[in-house]
Amino acid sequence: MIAVACLALVVAAAAAGARRDTAPIQNSPDLPWTNPSHQSNLELLLGPIASRIANRNVTIRCEGDTDWVQLVTQQGGNPNAELGYVSATFSATTRQATSIATFAELRTAVCTPLKAFAAANPKPTKCVPIKRTPATTKRVKTTIRKRVTINGVPTWKTVPTTKTITIPGTTTTGEPTPCYIEGDHAAANMPESYWDAYEDYSQAILTLAHEAIHLGGVVGATLRNGLTAGDAQAEAKASCYGMQWMPYVATELGATPDDAQAIATYYWERIYPNYRNAVNAQYWSANCTPGGSMDIRPPGSTSWP
Repeated sequence: MIAVACLALVVAAAAAGARRDTAPIQNSPDLPWTNPSHQSNLELLLGPIASRIANRNVTIRCEGDTDWVQLVTQQGGNPNAELGYVSATFSATTRQATSIATFAELRTAVCTPLKAFAAANPKPTKCVPIKRTPATTKRVKTTIRKRVTINGVPTWKTVPTTKTITIPGTTTTGEPTPCYIEGDHAAANMPESYWDAYEDYSQAILTLAHEAIHLGGVVGATLRNGLTAGDAQAEAKASCYGMQWMPYVATELGATPDDAQAIATYYWERIYPNYRNAVNAQYWSANCTPGGSMDIRPPGSTSWP
């Protein structure tokens, strides 16, 4: 429960932070997983973020596809299904964790959007709202010159009349703003490809927070004898706790607090419900709700997650 106290501190820090996007790393051409010592600019950025969540010094390693398959297979996992992992060993007698790695491994599909997000300014989760007003018509007073005959003498006379005029429509654009709005709304009409990428950013941010929760001690496993070791709800807790850390992660990656909250809300409303009846239902819990047993927000919080 150490993470609860830490969360209260970082929420306050985020609220007091800058209101403009920043890019904490450059969009360098090198790929994060090509640095053999795992000292790429992205990995060095993610380490302290994960350390804050885990409440201990940890690091993050990005892996390319080939290394990822080998590493996950050695761990007995499915490299196509996993987004990240933290190694841990358990006692066969006590079934408690005896050691937890000091680093988390992330696959390419997580590190790529994390780097793109961190290097972007403005953030790709923002969009520019467009306001359009249609053309309108109205009647206006005017005058015309009209040929008339007065006392048998033809002459010209100015007479009042009205006419219809068209007022052109207008198109105005605003400042970049969080594109996702609570309740499955959007600040602008964006194409499907935009929301596909948005989901990747949201999932990647959650994955980092999720693995950091594991690094902090929330781990579990199934032993060879079929018994559960560690915390049986480890995955559900890592996902729920991780969701509540998403605003912190996003702000550390350069997002404004309002956009960071919008990204977390997107995950809660659009992605998290899919786990309820999925094959990987262990990542979902009915207790992950405001006021539930997995709610680790500080007292008085109004935003969820």
